[in-house]
Amino acid sequence: MAASASNRQLLADFLVYLGAELQVSGHTVAAYRRDLGRLLGEHAGGDGVLPDRETIDRHLAGLLATHAPASVARAAAAIRGFYRFLHAEGLAAEDVTEGLLGPRLEQRLPKALSRRAVGKLLDHTPDPDDLLGIRDLAILHVLYATGCRASEVTSLRLTSVLAEHRLLRAYGKGNKERLVPIADTALDLLERYRAEVRPTLRARARRDPGDVLFLSRTGRPLERVRIYQLVRAACERAGLPVACSPHSLRHSFATHLVAGGADLRSVQEMLGHASLQTTQVYTAVDHERLRAVHQQLHPRG
Repeated sequence: MAASASNRQLLADFLVYLGAELQVSGHTVAAYRRDLGRLLGEHAGGDGVLPDRETIDRHLAGLLATHAPASVARAAAAIRGFYRFLHAEGLAAEDVTEGLLGPRLEQRLPKALSRRAVGKLLDHTPDPDDLLGIRDLAILHVLYATGCRASEVTSLRLTSVLAEHRLLRAYGKGNKERLVPIADTALDLLERYRAEVRPTLRARARRDPGDVLFLSRTGRPLERVRIYQLVRAACERAGLPVACSPHSLRHSFATHLVAGGADLRSVQEMLGHASLQTTQVYTAVDHERLRAVHQQLHPRG
């Protein structure tokens, strides 16, 4: 069943608000469109009649029987945001979702590579004399040196590298800018890529890629899926027994910082987390390491 015309318009207005004013990512906007479209389509009342709280609770309970808890939690967040928006804009007399909670999610500890594994991965590099090998090596080092997400790496610009300050300017969720220190090795590789590789790749482009930093073999802006592929290939070359992804290197970046004594607030800023609570999961990772050391070395461990 399709949502009524007026409800479709309310949903469209909300999605525009998410993208234009809150600068929510396109992936999140698309997910919210699906979640809210499902609610309004399956539980449509008369024209302009929105599902009430009882209907919403029943809807989420039904989803929980067929969907992963994380998907249901996202749907609950979409519904809360939608009704909050309508109430704030005077389009609904009340926010019936006040106090609405999604399913409690089990907090999973990030899967980080050991320092040795990261070293092995970076040592088993692509051919450093090949154009794409130089590019891929620079990307691998940037991922681990800065903790950037794959999407953030693909959105880097020529002006993102602040070489004189040893910083990288990244844009995270909500297009929020942050500056992250970058190690000399990664910076040197970036500079080599910019000087020796990018001009050649740029010359192959049919369309001007603008100032996008990382380019494909044909001179187009590099896609996120390619970042995943090159990390996976590097993992296989190194013979690592675990599945490896750009997020593995991001988690390794944070875990190794915390294990080395970095304060959580600094790690939060470098990762671009909006809340310190998100970053606190890395303290649990470090506690596990300390517990293992204690059990191994303490006489009563």
